[in-house]
Amino acid sequence: MTDHAPTDPKEYADGLKKVRSRRLFLWLVILIYLPAMMLALDSPNYKTWVTIVFATWIVVLIIAVAFACIVRCPRCGECFHTHGPTFLPFRRCLHCALHVNADKRAPEADSPKAKYGNK
Repeated sequence: MTDHAPTDPKEYADGLKKVRSRRLFLWLVILIYLPAMMLALDSPNYKTWVTIVFATWIVVLIIAVAFACIVRCPRCGECFHTHGPTFLPFRRCLHCALHVNADKRAPEADSPKAKYGNK
């Protein structure tokens, strides 16, 4: 694993914007489920609408997770939220520990990988 020297976080702005937008899409899809189901259950033909809403939500959720899984870290080029077969939507890259808001924060003196080691 290569150690990433501190650089100007503004270099990663476009890539991190893409990561944040895909994360936002995923969390919005997750949050929309309950209100959509409540509306479907209040409809006169609720069995049909619940089935339609659930099936549509599952398809959109699969798409949102796939987009979040394949988004690349602008610093190391690896998948930001995926390490092996595991999808973990943490706020740091699972490979180089770049924070999702690194372009909006003050530069870190050391990366978390340098502080805590490769555990």
